[in-house]
Amino acid sequence: MATKISFIGKPEMGKTTIKKVIFEGEDPSELVLSPLEATIGIKYSVHEFMDSKVSLIDAPGQSLPIILEDEQKQILTFGDTSAIIYIFDYPTWISDSQDIIDDVRKIYEINKKHDFNAKIILFLHKIDLIIKKKIGTLLSFIRRQVIKQLELPEEIPIYFTSLHPNLIYTTYNAISNTISNFSENTSALKESIKNLLKDSSKTSCFVTNKDDYLVIQEISDDFDANILYYLYEEVYNISKTPEIPTTKSNVVSLGPKLFNRVIESIKNHNSNFKYIVVYSETIEKEDMIKILDDLKKDLNL
Repeated sequence: MATKISFIGKPEMGKTTIKKVIFEGEDPSELVLSPLEATIGIKYSVHEFMDSKVSLIDAPGQSLPIILEDEQKQILTFGDTSAIIYIFDYPTWISDSQDIIDDVRKIYEINKKHDFNAKIILFLHKIDLIIKKKIGTLLSFIRRQVIKQLELPEEIPIYFTSLHPNLIYTTYNAISNTISNFSENTSALKESIKNLLKDSSKTSCFVTNKDDYLVIQEISDDFDANILYYLYEEVYNISKTPEIPTTKSNVVSLGPKLFNRVIESIKNHNSNFKYIVVYSETIEKEDMIKILDDLKKDLNL
């Protein structure tokens, strides 16, 4: 049975482009040169993602005000969905954050009113438009702003996404984290990583898939999130390297910090995945390798 996900947002936020790049394999640089026409009418499509079948609903941005007011449109767009992904971009948040907040509150109320029980998720898109040296600090500030302004009884997950080559991992990670809630393989590996990192300090773990995209990201509670975007670029470069030794450990400088790094190929353990990369400011090589050995045992199943 397919996992049903609804993409919704204002016009020109990048909903259809994300769908075409992530689920249909189109080149994002080509789409930038030839922008897509506005989506007319609700579009339905079914895709394979990792070990999951995903049914996508792409709702036209021009119809958003109608959807948020018309109950029949709400049932058509959100009924039976596992997740509602509201996509908005960085320039729109800067120019009119209140309008975004109003949309999200309405979606939350609709979800509760009709008992859709869908998971509401926010994608703040086009973060490549932020000056790189300020990206981590600024996104942490925006996350706090969104949570505070929404004032909802529960905290809604927020992902920061981009289709820029050096940041495209952010979008794959956001989609994977959404779908992994309904994917047996990915959710099992995520849970294993969480358990192994729960007692670790200043440590992060990334998993890439067979198509060289980041599909899992887990960090310890005290990890400096401002460093994540340096790590995305690092993992991107690793994934494009033709061959990596089975186990490789070295110290790398990322932003203002030094990390121990261990890379492990896991494609022989599960064909959906390719590499696991662990970074830590505190864990030594031997202990990092032990973490990876334990993860491989889980993957052997």
